[in-house]
Amino acid sequence: MSSLVTADPVWAFALVLVSALTTVARAWIAHRTAVRREWEHTERTRIAVGGSASRHRAAVVRACAELEAAAQRPAARRAPRSP
Repeated sequence: MSSLVTADPVWAFALVLVSALTTVARAWIAHRTAVRREWEHTERTRIAVGGSASRHRAAVVRACAELEAAAQRPAARRAPRSP
């Protein structure tokens, strides 16, 4: 492939351009995925807190955080359910 790249600068430019565009696209998708996950987490917490009394809100937020943490763990490391 190096002979192809050195023989034609247009191919070299095309390969560099495709590589750069791929990198930008992957970074954008990763960013949008992180933003969406955070928005979903905030929305679930807002809904859960919205129906609770003010004295129970801290406990509700803690419970939501525990559920989120448990959902993030890989399946192999999860503790088995008790009957």
